Amino acid sequence: MRKRFTRWILAWFLVAAVPSCISLGTAAATGQGDTACPTDTPLATALQATGPDPSLGDQATAFGRLIGTWDVEYTDFSKDGKVIHRLGELTFGWVLDGHVMQDLWVVYPSAGRKAREVYTYLLYFNPKSGTWAAVFLDPEDASFATFKGGASGNDRIVLDSRDLVAGQIHRWSFNDIRGDSMVFRDDASSDGGKTWTPKSEDHMKRRGEGPPAQQ
Repeated sequence: MRKRFTRWILAWFLVAAVPSCISLGTAAATGQGDTACPTDTPLATALQATGPDPSLGDQATAFGRLIGTWDVEYTDFSKDGKVIHRLGELTFGWVLDGHVMQDLWVVYPSAGRKAREVYTYLLYFNPKSGTWAAVFLDPEDASFATFKGGASGNDRIVLDSRDLVAGQIHRWSFNDIRGDSMVFRDDASSDGGKTWTPKSEDHMKRRGEGPPAQQ
């Protein structure tokens, strides 16, 4: 059931913004409606939102404070104890008229790899559960995972998933969130959350200025 729902969310995300833009463009062509969204609007522009939808209220600040681009120092821990360091970037932004937050993770090519690695989250607030839900897409491995969680205190965001590895809980968290820095951690548990094993720890520095205070 959860996977069927997730596939529906993904399909909705991929098509929802485009028809609305096309319909507005058609209206403009006939002299009716808003002229701000012509039919040749690039997809990225059509998806972007200038800020969160007002219906999110204070919940918008959970991820809204991460808006912008961050330079990332990735550190991965393998099972054999090897530590792998790589560089990349992370960008957050509002999409779908401010109802959804999307991020783009980029790992720059290294160690003979010619292509960069790219991943993305789609995050939306569920008012019924009072939590944020997330769908994580990994195009290289042709996989996805669902997460849920939200802010934990003033400087931490926690998202948990049971989709990544069978029998494990993965906890992805943004920690020590400051205006210009934060630390992302991926921890896994095979005993229901009693103990955790670190999988990665990524240090991030903001590139440029932060988001406006209302986000």
